[in-house]
Amino acid sequence: MKTVLIPILVLLLQVPLLAQDNEEQIDLKEYFLDAEYFFAQEEYLDAVYDYLELYNNGYRDNANINYRIGICYLNIPGQKDKSIDYLLEALKSVSPKYRESSLKQTNAPIDAYLFLGNAYRVNNQLAKAIESYNKYKELAGQSEEIQYADQQISACNNAIRFMENPSPVRMTNLGDSVNGASSNYKAVISGDGRTMAYMNELPFYRAVFVSYYNDGSWTAPINITPQIQSDGDQFVSSISYDGTRLYLTKEDAFNSDIYTTDFKNGKWTKSVPVAGQNINTKYWESHASISRDGKTMYFTSNRKNGFGEMDIYKSVLQPEGQWGMPVNLGLGINTPLNEDTPFITENDSMLYFSSQGHENMGGYDIFRCRLDAAGHWSSAENVRYPINTTDDDLFYYPWHNARVVYASLIRPDGHGKEDIYAIQPVADKSLADLIDDILKPAKEPEVPALVQKETGETVPPPAQPVTPPPPPPPPPPPAEPIPSPAPSVQPQMESPKEIILKPVYFAFDYYQLTDEGQEQLKQVYKLMKDYPSIHVRLLGHADAKGPAAYNLVLSEKRATIALQFLVNQGIESGRLTAVGIGEKNFVAINTNPNGTDNPDGRKLNRRVEYEITDSDDMVIKIKMPPVPDHLKFRE
Repeated sequence: MKTVLIPILVLLLQVPLLAQDNEEQIDLKEYFLDAEYFFAQEEYLDAVYDYLELYNNGYRDNANINYRIGICYLNIPGQKDKSIDYLLEALKSVSPKYRESSLKQTNAPIDAYLFLGNAYRVNNQLAKAIESYNKYKELAGQSEEIQYADQQISACNNAIRFMENPSPVRMTNLGDSVNGASSNYKAVISGDGRTMAYMNELPFYRAVFVSYYNDGSWTAPINITPQIQSDGDQFVSSISYDGTRLYLTKEDAFNSDIYTTDFKNGKWTKSVPVAGQNINTKYWESHASISRDGKTMYFTSNRKNGFGEMDIYKSVLQPEGQWGMPVNLGLGINTPLNEDTPFITENDSMLYFSSQGHENMGGYDIFRCRLDAAGHWSSAENVRYPINTTDDDLFYYPWHNARVVYASLIRPDGHGKEDIYAIQPVADKSLADLIDDILKPAKEPEVPALVQKETGETVPPPAQPVTPPPPPPPPPPPAEPIPSPAPSVQPQMESPKEIILKPVYFAFDYYQLTDEGQEQLKQVYKLMKDYPSIHVRLLGHADAKGPAAYNLVLSEKRATIALQFLVNQGIESGRLTAVGIGEKNFVAINTNPNGTDNPDGRKLNRRVEYEITDSDDMVIKIKMPPVPDHLKFRE
């Protein structure tokens, strides 16, 4: 009997232990699912907390968990150095057959080499970063990320060169009245220098703070988040020159739009979307900057027909109060990668912005372009190290025509996480003295003081001469007798005047303008200046080589860059429209009768044509030159 009871007793004791193991497995799976959700939402601080629970409960050697933790730390300001050790551990078990979002996954993907390269780069271990990027290239084969790896290697080499010759700048922390233990970022200053708005990272939400400059320092900030009725989803973007209007972005997981709030009757109003249908779209509008007069907006969007991902656009306020049709700033500023956080200086002559492209030293860098008298932007100029770093550098706010710039930095002399700093040339006077000089009111014109005669008598200053009033106008002449109306004469209609304009032609798979193409568009510019009432539609075309969907986008880009050129020359954007036609309306053959390629014919199909859509007098008609008979396209 005893021999039977002992095994039963052992089984009964094991049941609670098995149940406990199952509960732990369920808890760990929940941690994993929560971590993956936060990871997908880019909430890396929340994600790393859950991943670390797995790491500390049996998954310390799991390459995938180490890989995820490494990426999280790589995206948490102030903790990016922690990412290296986790990514190195992940690389102990790498496989091209990687299954995402599975707790059973024990390997890391080849991409871990890319992220390790990024981790080394942002921590200024540039030789190791280049080595990691090259290792990725060896393993990745024909991956689309090869180009990204090459770009990062170039960025590392640029960083080495820039850091050898740093710009002489002084960085001044704005102090504990503005900065605290939590992150403070996205600071903008009104043109009069007396109002500052910025973001503050509170425990449960992101708040909008406002501070005022008074008696040589910034006041304790006011949390205006309840006033603008934000749920922690609105972010400071820019501020009007007089400090009474804030531009914000309102973001969720799927969309970002531009909003405004006004300071009225001692408080900030509920934020509302900017006026009109041309700015906010179903795409992502991430940032807006406003000119001093409030009539020009520079903003970023990933709307279609751009030159890359996020592009910078310009819109002009129309007389009825709506924002006009945006114009892409073009390839001199925008790149195939991302541009963001543009700011225009008070004199409208300099644009500062962040870009992942151009001559870059890693991540986003700050660039500037100058606007010349003819309305052309200069090439993008990197503002160099130490303003730019090997990490992402965004939201660089130029104040007083960039005499001082404000940015959020993590530095050893900081108060905690991200602090707001003022950046100036070393040779300039101190920040406090500079601000006092700028804010000092203009001197009133001196009035002559009371004059003391030798006798001691006080007399008033000499009287100013009085200008006599103008003489009354002469009486009107006697009224002329009104003649009898002459018989009406029907005006004779003028025959339309034909102007032959050659199309703009493009190389295969290109949308950049050639020198010849620019000369042709200058003829269009001259026509529109001579006849200010006409509106022109620019029609982009492609040849028949390549996928039809791709050629449609390519034709739209050709029309858009032609429009941009004309706007830069001085034509109002409202007089122009750009349309992509794609593989339609061929004027020449793409292939010979025997089916072989005809490059001469295809060249004539890769074009932008012009069409007058509106005119007060309708006396102009654009005519295209004829196509050689042997190349003519016939249905």
